[in-house]
Amino acid sequence: MDRPELLRRASEYCQKAGLQLGPQLGYGVHGTVFSARNQSTSGRSAVKVHERDRFYYRERDVYRRLAEEGVQSILDFDVPRMLGCDDELWVIEMTVASPPCVLDFAGAYLDDPPDYPEDVLAE
Repeated sequence: MDRPELLRRASEYCQKAGLQLGPQLGYGVHGTVFSARNQSTSGRSAVKVHERDRFYYRERDVYRRLAEEGVQSILDFDVPRMLGCDDELWVIEMTVASPPCVLDFAGAYLDDPPDYPEDVLAE
């Protein structure tokens, strides 16, 4: 997916959520992360726009599970909290965590194992 499309969806999410979209913070195989600022409170957050729906839904579900379990850190790594999401735009808004931090859950599997062939799993 091209960057203009990701930027368009991030901008649309921010407009709906009353956020001002900031500069890109990072990118990877699952999507791109931008900074955002709440226009009324000046609070900061990060907005991750996903390239594919399956990565979005995986990451969204992990953040929901972490919130249900009250997880704020894993070992000594901070875990951001999900502040909002949009299932149509494939966007997750999260708190900005201080390093060291765990940021990417789009490749995680919660309750079902990955559907890789047995020989791949054996390796």
